[in-house]
Amino acid sequence: MRVGRLSDFPEGVGVPVEIGARRIVVYRQREYLFALKNLCPHQGEPLHRLPPQNGAAVCIGHGWAFDLRTGRCVRGDLGSRVAVYPVQVRNGEVFIGRRPRD
Repeated sequence: MRVGRLSDFPEGVGVPVEIGARRIVVYRQREYLFALKNLCPHQGEPLHRLPPQNGAAVCIGHGWAFDLRTGRCVRGDLGSRVAVYPVQVRNGEVFIGRRPRD
């Protein structure tokens, strides 16, 4: 699903997008884009409110952090994770898959 142009996703901030009922946050770091479920599993806070830190999305609520590549929790309940979606850039347009990666 097309979610915007590459220029819509500035580096160092989380940009919330919706695909149907799914709330997703897109982060850009250098030439890479990452898409994660925009909801911390701890208490349901959206992840896009803070910039990524050390390659992780950070929840504003209690500081839980999730690896941008894998969605695995790296600070907080280490058994937790958030869904990660595939991202493609084609001709300057950004596309996110409808289903999370395994």
